[in-house]
Amino acid sequence: MNKRIAVVTGATGTLGKAIINSLITNNIEIVLVSKDIKKLEKLYDEICTIAIHKPSMIPIDLSYGRSIDKLGGKIFEKYKKLDILISCSSFFPKLSPINHISPKDFNKIININITANWHLIRSFDPLLRLSKYGRAYFLICKQKTYNEPYFGAYSLTSSSIESMIKNWQQETKKSNMQVNTFDPGPILSNLRQNSFPGENTDKLNTAENAAYKFISLLEKSYKN
Repeated sequence: MNKRIAVVTGATGTLGKAIINSLITNNIEIVLVSKDIKKLEKLYDEICTIAIHKPSMIPIDLSYGRSIDKLGGKIFEKYKKLDILISCSSFFPKLSPINHISPKDFNKIININITANWHLIRSFDPLLRLSKYGRAYFLICKQKTYNEPYFGAYSLTSSSIESMIKNWQQETKKSNMQVNTFDPGPILSNLRQNSFPGENTDKLNTAENAAYKFISLLEKSYKN
């Protein structure tokens, strides 16, 4: 397999790091994207010595659409294409009635979980089409539980992303691209613990297991 270029947003998150750790031992050059420069630098140092290809890191805040547009421009200037896009960024406040969510948190939910993903599609669709095997994956939560009371933020964003990606799938049928969502299930992470305080963590999956399932899905897509 020729070297492939992958952009991973939310690279410093629990699942993002687990997926990256699985990718770096393949013939893939990874562009690490996160807004926390210190965490990015730490991740870069951790993987640089074991990665087949030296990764790149780009600190941007995905809540600003122009930053994503500039990111797309940088990827085109350097690589002229994109082979893999993995959207791991997300934000969820703690469980609460829908009317208790603060305007600040609600706007952040929309910006990070929905609008930013639209900007990623807008910016990277042309670059993925330039690849012989363009792949795009967006993380979602599909559990039935999320349609119950107090899960308004979860159900809103997950259903919105799923609907948006389904439409994009239809629009890319005649291309070399494959567009998918990936549900990692409940995994043990700081985000999960902040959103579900007091939850029995023994029942949660590990990020490493979720990453293994994701990599298997990605590899299978190249065989179809």
